[in-house]
Amino acid sequence: MIQGYVKLKDNEQRKVIVRTEYDDLIVLRVLGDAKIDVGDAVVGPLDCRGENFILDLNKQRGVRVYVENGHKLFAVPERKVPSRHSIPSNRSMRRLEA
Repeated sequence: MIQGYVKLKDNEQRKVIVRTEYDDLIVLRVLGDAKIDVGDAVVGPLDCRGENFILDLNKQRGVRVYVENGHKLFAVPERKVPSRHSIPSNRSMRRLEA
């Protein structure tokens, strides 16, 4: 079970964006007639893509949702550290200059 807070809401498409406790952004489509508001705390299987059941802690009621993405919405690129073999040494630079 992952907990998060609703950060954005799109009433037309019945979608919300939830920021999880792990700082991921998850897109949920609300199914049925339940309402989720910005600022609501939700808990459930937010990392499992597909139709799921979550709990809106503010309203103390269950909500059927479709998790559109079960991963980070915005992936942070990994920092690549060059190996010591890929860094040119001063000796090889001197050979190129000569």
